[in-house]
Amino acid sequence: MMIDSRFGGRALACLLVALTTTVSIAGQDDDSPFAGDGKTRNAADPIYFNQKLADFPMNAESESGLRMMPPTRSDLFAGQRFDLRVETQIPAQVAPKLVSLKINGKEVSAQFTQKIQKQGKGSESGTPKSELLFGETARNMSFDAPGHYLVEAVVNVDGTARSVRNVYEVAAAPNPRAAGATNKLVFFLGDGMGVPMRTAARLISKPIVEGRAEPLALEQMTVQGMSRTTSFDSIITDSAPGMASIISGVKQSNNAIQVSIDNTPEDALDNPRIETIFEYMKRVHGWKIGVVTDAFLVDATPASAQAHNRARRNYLNIAQQMIGYYDDASELKKTGNVALAELSQPLDVLMGGGAVHWMKQNNPLLQGFYQYPEGAGRKDVDLLANVAPAMGYSVVHNVDELRNAPNNKKLIGVFTGEFRKTSTGLGPDNIPGVLDRLVARNKATIRGKHSGDPEIGMNVAPPYGTACGATIASCFSKVPMKQDMIDKAISVLEGLAKQQNPRGDGGWMLLVEQSQSDKMGHILEYDRAIYEVIELDRSVQNTVARFSDDKHALTVATSDHAQPQTIIGVAMTGSLIEAAGKCFQTTNGNYPVTLGSAADPDRPCALQDAIGTFNDATFPTYADLNRDGFPDDPDPAIKLIIEDGGRPTYSTTFLTNYQPLKPNSSRKTADGKKIDQAALPDSARQPEGLLMTGNMPTQNVKGGANKTGGVVDIAPHAGDDVLVSAEGAGAHHFAGYYDNTSIVVRLARALGGKAQSDMSPAGNLKGW
Repeated sequence: MMIDSRFGGRALACLLVALTTTVSIAGQDDDSPFAGDGKTRNAADPIYFNQKLADFPMNAESESGLRMMPPTRSDLFAGQRFDLRVETQIPAQVAPKLVSLKINGKEVSAQFTQKIQKQGKGSESGTPKSELLFGETARNMSFDAPGHYLVEAVVNVDGTARSVRNVYEVAAAPNPRAAGATNKLVFFLGDGMGVPMRTAARLISKPIVEGRAEPLALEQMTVQGMSRTTSFDSIITDSAPGMASIISGVKQSNNAIQVSIDNTPEDALDNPRIETIFEYMKRVHGWKIGVVTDAFLVDATPASAQAHNRARRNYLNIAQQMIGYYDDASELKKTGNVALAELSQPLDVLMGGGAVHWMKQNNPLLQGFYQYPEGAGRKDVDLLANVAPAMGYSVVHNVDELRNAPNNKKLIGVFTGEFRKTSTGLGPDNIPGVLDRLVARNKATIRGKHSGDPEIGMNVAPPYGTACGATIASCFSKVPMKQDMIDKAISVLEGLAKQQNPRGDGGWMLLVEQSQSDKMGHILEYDRAIYEVIELDRSVQNTVARFSDDKHALTVATSDHAQPQTIIGVAMTGSLIEAAGKCFQTTNGNYPVTLGSAADPDRPCALQDAIGTFNDATFPTYADLNRDGFPDDPDPAIKLIIEDGGRPTYSTTFLTNYQPLKPNSSRKTADGKKIDQAALPDSARQPEGLLMTGNMPTQNVKGGANKTGGVVDIAPHAGDDVLVSAEGAGAHHFAGYYDNTSIVVRLARALGGKAQSDMSPAGNLKGW
């Protein structure tokens, strides 16, 4: 870390002292305030370390828990807004008081106090309920110049001056008018896409001759880097901080979106916020911004572009943030959120699933078109039918409406989800997976079965009406593919940018999430997950080709995290079919099963014997006869076999399920509550298969690490580093090995920010 010579190394020394004196503290030592969506996942009880606070390193004063946010060493750029918070974490005997706040040695405590008074107490300033905790947040601050900043706070706690110091190395602000700067950015996020999934996509979608396969478009991008993915509070990030950290530069806690968690856990909206580069470019330069996803629109990754919330599952107010709608009669109040409304920039293009978060209960489309059960929907306001059109958005529901929508109006597309009653894998919030949409379009089969075959479950009427189509297949076939969404999103963003700036130099940014690579991986639908990566790769290929002659376009592709999948070999589909049911025998299909049932005691499981590895791992035989870029069937004569390093107990024949199915079983309690059982497989999912013993938690425990996670009934995320691939203007900034928070600085440089060597001395803190 570089330290400005004006500090004489003092800033670094102070930081190191702070860190070494607090190596085992973090957050409250009682998880109860974080119950529900805002819960922590601290693994060890504080008593284990005999500390007043909890269990991981944090830059905080050890006796009071005094700390500042943004966290020290956050990757910020000049002009980027952030909330500056000073707080204690351990209740005092009397009310603590701020004594001093300095920026590079300059006292600013008076300005800070005046700012708090102007904002008012309560949610606008993050005021704790208890006067025995100190907590004040100055909203929408920024450093006005690049350079090195030392921020020092002193708080009087029970007569003792407690102090903490944060350091920030602030990069230059984006300058899209600079020579060679990017003015078009498409940022692809393959959710859960680790290196093995890229490899698997290549092996099943590209021809292999004498050991050489054609590369993916991802692999042909001119610059490759690696990113570390840990969140603020865990080596295993979830998708919220995984994406949020990338485009803001601040390490965030699991479940949090563009905020740092504070000492007011009862309020998910008052936490100190950080501006994303999407918000900055729209606020400062008037750029148009959009998100495209196959998840529900308010899911963690798309929400990270411009929403701010401690609890990622506060879907209703996140939806309102996405279009900038604040009303005291709605879920997201105008009162108490003035600073949030000033910070959060509404999206110009939104496409994804999850109509239930946007439409009111009485809207007939929720049942007849989107196939939600009666009673689903918002209770306050209909964003899709009433609010969005009044705010100037076109609203579309299927691929035909999408193609016909004008390119000079803001656009919201909310599409049908995976609503098959016989499928337990995704649910109606998420768009059907790529493989299932291909089957619905008669462009793929599953083990030879077409959309009309009963096993597929598509040749029947939708459960709640036929507004989306006469059959499930017809409904799914009207859900756009990713390329349909990207093409339209770019056309609208370009149209809006040109409308605002007729000279043609207006810029735009688009976030494209391939969500189901993660969601299908969670439910151990490996073949479906690979199809998702293939779609992402094809989208990258088309985007790079589209802008091949544009010297100001940049394409970046990465992941928020990996999953613990790996390629273990191949198998002959016919052998798998023949071997099914010959591993373990049961008389009634229930578990536990009887082991060692094969006739030959030396060959206990025919399904295991069907796997070819080492020199028997010959090349798979996937075919693409219709030349759409996807294998025609996920179960060819020889298929790829993937397994997971982390999983619940489940059963598998290694064949593709005809429909996405959850891996584990569940039971209902006496009061009708559903309880997942990570230790027992779903008896409806390949019960004739090989029983794969789980290694994920089945319950919370007091003496072990799984304090708050509960039943982990899916494959988890992994702590692996992930690839970053870039092509176009400024792509060279993405070479190297770096933290995920560093990506935002690299984006800022691609957008015209000066290199570090050209930075001027540090400036001032603005926003008072």
